[in-house]
Amino acid sequence: MEKVTVILSSKGGSGASFVTAGLGTALAKRGKSVLIADCGFGMREIDLMLGVSDRLVFDMGDVISENCKVENAVYPSDFADGLCVLPAPQENMSVSPDVLKNLLETLDYDYILADCRCDSLAFGLSRYFQTVITVQPEPLSVRCGNRVFLKCRECGANNIRLIINRFSERDFFDKKYFADLDEVIDKVGARLLGVVPEDDILSSAFQKGLPWREKTKALYALDRIAARIDGVAIPLF
Repeated sequence: MEKVTVILSSKGGSGASFVTAGLGTALAKRGKSVLIADCGFGMREIDLMLGVSDRLVFDMGDVISENCKVENAVYPSDFADGLCVLPAPQENMSVSPDVLKNLLETLDYDYILADCRCDSLAFGLSRYFQTVITVQPEPLSVRCGNRVFLKCRECGANNIRLIINRFSERDFFDKKYFADLDEVIDKVGARLLGVVPEDDILSSAFQKGLPWREKTKALYALDRIAARIDGVAIPLF
């Protein structure tokens, strides 16, 4: 896949930041240099999830406002060698997609993951960069995922992928919202990149900003998706 990937949630709680943090860590553990750019202006999250929040002095807002150089606002994470975070400002600010596009394209990393909210900034970025939409396998999330997909297409995006997150096989078939995962994929409209199982252990580690020690199901899935992003031919399931 390309250097920069925009990761969008279908709705609140679909786990876009979880997927972004997990994929970034998995790519870094493959020996790649990875920057996670938190583009949720006013809703900063990634710094806490990857254990750099106590060290923050500058953020992306300072870079855009030219209060500091970009290297002063990038923080290495202890979760993996080569993994860095460019945090969002805590206060909301208006930024055009072109300004953020130009910033991201100047940064020298193997992969840049832009964690975004579903707003005009994210839809504008989807025009320039490949985009991943995260959904939960539930009707409301899937319907919102389709709306996000269509909005990205309206803005000129032509490389849109899907990650189904927080998947529980037992709940999926017990609740019978959908006949199978193919129906979820068809209703969203984007090509599937991977499925990440529900994982309380990994979620709890991110909430605490602590590296995880166990090889969980979600981590295994994220490792496989990272390998696929990195050009390795690995089956979806």
